[in-house]
Order: sequence, then structure tokens, then C-alpha cells
Amino acid sequence: MEMRRHTARQKLVIYALMSLVMVFFLGPIFWFILLAFRHPSEAYNLPPELLFEPYLGNFIDTFVDPGNNAPQLVNSLIVSSGATLLSLPFALAAAYALSRFAMRGKEFILNWYISLLIAPPIVFVIPYFILMSRIGWAGSYQAMIVTLQTLAIPFSVWLLKSFIDEVPLDLEEAAWVDGATRLRAFFFIIIPLALPGLIVTSMFTFVFSWNNVLFPLVLSRGSTTTLPVGTISFFASTGVYWGHIAATAVVAMLPPMIIFLLLGRYVVRGLTFGAVKG
Repeated sequence: MEMRRHTARQKLVIYALMSLVMVFFLGPIFWFILLAFRHPSEAYNLPPELLFEPYLGNFIDTFVDPGNNAPQLVNSLIVSSGATLLSLPFALAAAYALSRFAMRGKEFILNWYISLLIAPPIVFVIPYFILMSRIGWAGSYQAMIVTLQTLAIPFSVWLLKSFIDEVPLDLEEAAWVDGATRLRAFFFIIIPLALPGLIVTSMFTFVFSWNNVLFPLVLSRGSTTTLPVGTISFFASTGVYWGHIAATAVVAMLPPMIIFLLLGRYVVRGLTFGAVKG
């Protein structure tokens, strides 16, 4: 009986700590969502009101009339999707080579990829801006898509390599014995078996590119500005438009959330890929 009480207390403490963590991390998001539906005159009310009449004017101003942020939402989709699709072929080939081939300097290459992720992005911005201006790509979609590969490819290589490592080499060798080339075995054995990891990598790369602000801030122009950059425009000299910022932030959260809701089962399969071996 005493043991059951002790176990119950432990569970109660664990649930209490988990609730505090959830409030700490989800509280600001919940508050920002409420702010998006508040009238601007109610944004600074003290004490703040949790129950109020929803106001859609912030969303109408930003995405309908005048709707300056609606094209930016499309721009973000174009840039993030393009960066993801461009990075996958290069990252998949590099990950396969690092996983299957014995080569000198493999550890150095992997560490070099990590250094690109660790380095502050501001280091790359000025050289990229000069380069894109010289070749006439400044302010274009391709400028942002290409420069995002500096971070997207290393990130994807590290994820994909771990998934390919878990595919047994015996399966490829069996295909070679049956007359398949390495390229054919790659397409018909490696890719199908590592598909959950490929989907997980695509999801994280998309979100990684979607949330990037620095590269689009420097390399985009009015017609190609992305939504995260457009949100910054509400920090004006005349004041901060918190309602509009909250509305654009809520909409900016939707595409990643929808992707993870639709493909969430692949996240579980991808993260547990290779955990159980026969």
C-alpha cells in the first residue's frame, strides 16, 4: 500500500513538472494566438482578458485588404519548397557516398558539414549578396533557394546518412549478385527502404528553410519578400503593430503544422528507423 502511494506521488510530481514545461513553452504561443484575434485597442489591456469577442480585422488587413502579406505567403512556399527539392538529390547522393564508400577524410567532411550549421549565418550573407548581385540574381527566388543550400544540404546529409547506415549492406550485395548495378540497387533498394527518413528529412528541411529570415531579408526584394521578413515590416517608426504581427505569425505557423499533421506517422517511423533489427 505504501509503495502504491509512493508511486502515485511520483506520477503526480512528474505530471506537475510536465504541465509547467508545457505552460512555459506553449503559453507564449497561446497568448500570441489570442493577440491575433484581439482588437488593437485591447492589445495592451491590464489585466489582460482571456474572454473577448474575436476580431478578424488583423487577418483581413494583412491577407485580404490591402493584403500585402498574401503574396509573401506564396513567396515563402516557393522558396521553401524549392530549397527542399533542390537539396534532396545532392544530399542523398552525398549521404550514400559517406555511408557506403571507404574514403579518406570522411570524418573531416562530416565535421565540415557540422561547422556550416554551427557558423552564424551572417558570415555567408555578404559574400552571397555580392555574388548574386554580380550574376544578376539579387532579389530573385533562385538567389534565396541556392543560398539556403549552404544550410539545407549539410543538415540533410547528416540526417540521411544515419538512415542509409541502417539499411543492411547485404541487401545491396544480393542485388549485385543478381546482376543489378550499384545505381539500380540505389534506386530500388536504398531509396524505398530509407523512404521514411527521406520524408522526415524533407519535412525538417522545409521547416528549416521556411523559418529562415536572414537570407531572404538580404537577398529578396518587394515582389519576392517572404512572410517572416514581411512580419518585420510591422515594426515601424510610428509604433509596433502587435495585432498584425500576431496574425502573420499565426498564418506562418500553419504550413509547417499542416505538414507535420499530415505526415506525422513518417516522423515516428523515421525516428525509430533501424531501432529494431532482425
